[in-house]
Amino acid sequence: MPLHILFIEDEAPFREALCDICNLEGFAASGVGSIQSFVAWRNTHRCDVLVVDRNLPDGDGLQAVALHRADNNGPVIVLTARGQLDERLQGLNADADYYLHKPVAPQELVALLRRLERKAPQADIPPWIIDDAAWHLYCPDGSVVELTRNEVQVLACFVECPGVPQSKNDLILSLGCDPSVYDPRRLEVLMRRLRNKIEASGCSFPLSTIYGVGYSFNARLARH
Repeated sequence: MPLHILFIEDEAPFREALCDICNLEGFAASGVGSIQSFVAWRNTHRCDVLVVDRNLPDGDGLQAVALHRADNNGPVIVLTARGQLDERLQGLNADADYYLHKPVAPQELVALLRRLERKAPQADIPPWIIDDAAWHLYCPDGSVVELTRNEVQVLACFVECPGVPQSKNDLILSLGCDPSVYDPRRLEVLMRRLRNKIEASGCSFPLSTIYGVGYSFNARLARH
């Protein structure tokens, strides 16, 4: 299951951009614009990571952290323009795990979320399983997807390394090709077709594109 992130951020364009970036990276991101909206949201939802601004229209975001901590021990990231030493100490003393000062580079936030994802407790969910001999992929929900030889070889790069990015060059080498002459667009097409094939079976494919690097498989993947 993807890491579920909630952003509490009152600037709607910034909040939506953060959600879009995270969703494109394979996370499940939602956003609200105030403490009051967060209170209503948490009545019916739960997040794995809370990312909160301090300057909210109805109070300090640290109030939301206190509410969150009442029943959730998941990571909390404060993302705010208030970056003085005493303000950072206030955030850490309020039980925030990380205190980021705006502006923050999107890739820095994504890298932090990837780290939290790797450290998150693994739920008792069956792994994805590759059958090298039959060229099949067994999904956690029990469905079976037929693979091509190239798809098996690429997926094998992600075995037993959930959330760890694999470079495009390594994936190209797994296909028995030379990265210096191989057109990387062929790899992109292969990955896109693989995603479409798996999601057509009803499974959400936990593969994320890591821009400038390659891909990561954000779930347990094993060999049969």
